[in-house]
Amino acid sequence: MNNIDDDIIPYCIWHYIDLNTNTFLGYIGSPRKYKKNGFVSFDCDSKIKENWILAGTFYGIAPNFRPIPVGMKIFCVKNSSLFPYNTKDIYLMQDPYNMKDECLYFTTYNQPVPNTTPLYFHLLGDNVFPSFDENPPYKSSDWTQTLISPVFVMTSKHDNFKCVNGRCIPWVSEIPSLYDTDKHDEILGLHNCTVFCNNLVVSKNEGKQFNILQIVSDRKKKKSLHFKIILYCIFIFLIIVSIILIAKKK
Repeated sequence: MNNIDDDIIPYCIWHYIDLNTNTFLGYIGSPRKYKKNGFVSFDCDSKIKENWILAGTFYGIAPNFRPIPVGMKIFCVKNSSLFPYNTKDIYLMQDPYNMKDECLYFTTYNQPVPNTTPLYFHLLGDNVFPSFDENPPYKSSDWTQTLISPVFVMTSKHDNFKCVNGRCIPWVSEIPSLYDTDKHDEILGLHNCTVFCNNLVVSKNEGKQFNILQIVSDRKKKKSLHFKIILYCIFIFLIIVSIILIAKKK
């Protein structure tokens, strides 16, 4: 288990913009990690580095956090090892246990979740331009979006989460219009919420959760019961038919 301070960390969005050459490059980088007063901290150094400016920060779950929270996916950011060192690809990890050295990984939601913000990945050639703006840096039909765009990220670090419909969502305050099939009132840290909420939630279970093995077992029992009822009905039908045939012979 990680130190709790390492579970949710910032990731740094850098932009290189040269209006003279109409060049717009993007880069997602890992944060600076340091220790202060005995506590581990992370931040993005905002100093301009060779025309790269810090354009934003988002928070993701550390890629080695387990179990992976329901509703989240691990994403691989591939940054170029050659000048100008921009981000050239970002994609969903199909096998979360086959981690590659060439990737910077982060875990976040791939569907809309309350208290998160969409992060878009605009694509031009082999350059990915990450931005909270749904529009590319300039109007051109050459700009597209990557297959995974957008993902949904936290823009500040959240310590409180709530299990809603089987997913842990960042919790700030009550959300009046939120649909919840099986309400749970506990406010938990990320790890406890993930363990508590990492089971499938069934709405008709008196407010309790089933794990997946229990669901499979209960479905087998229901199928067995249905089969027995069908056999019983067939048996009764055959008895009735036999009685009718015997009566006709008499």
